[in-house]
Amino acid sequence: MLPGEDRSVLQAFREGDRATLTRVYRTYSPQVARYLARRFSVRAGTHVHSVSLGALDLDAAHQETFVRAFRPALRQAYDGVRPYLGFLLMLARSTAVDLLRASGRIAREAVPLDDAPELAHAPTEEQGPEEQALKAEVRTLVRQFLDGLPEEARALAQLRFMEGLSQEAAATRLQLTRGEVRVRERHLRTQFTEHLLARGWLDVPLAGMEKVP
Repeated sequence: MLPGEDRSVLQAFREGDRATLTRVYRTYSPQVARYLARRFSVRAGTHVHSVSLGALDLDAAHQETFVRAFRPALRQAYDGVRPYLGFLLMLARSTAVDLLRASGRIAREAVPLDDAPELAHAPTEEQGPEEQALKAEVRTLVRQFLDGLPEEARALAQLRFMEGLSQEAAATRLQLTRGEVRVRERHLRTQFTEHLLARGWLDVPLAGMEKVP
């Protein structure tokens, strides 16, 4: 079942109708789960290697993909024309890479190299409205977090997470030791996780929806 099969289904999907979202979840859940269970090729510098999600991360990525996909901005941006599966798999890939980076299994600068045939249905040269809406929401989320930080913490976050400087380079710029940067960075990560939790971006159960193995 595609959300855009007819206008009434698409409208119900955009409005967040629970029954419609449940149907979409049950329809695409097995395909998303199979996609996430594959190995992902990533490139860090000149090196290419493949990685896969562990059992716990696999379940988390599967649920998080739909949590993100069902956010109001993304539901309302879907045009009902392009295949929905292609968008879901792009979102699943992004979620998987985020988890792999967060766990330290791949470098933060690693770039995914994806050859899943389903992604051929997704736009590659131009961002669709769903991806634009997601990126806009992420930018707002990050900006809100940065704006709420003290000046020193905001400067560290800017250097490490926005500009991608190493701990050594950030320490030099801020006139800190690497140990001080490491401690402050750990605190920042904890604060950001709490920020995501408070705004429903992490560990949000899909209440009322059955998990599909």
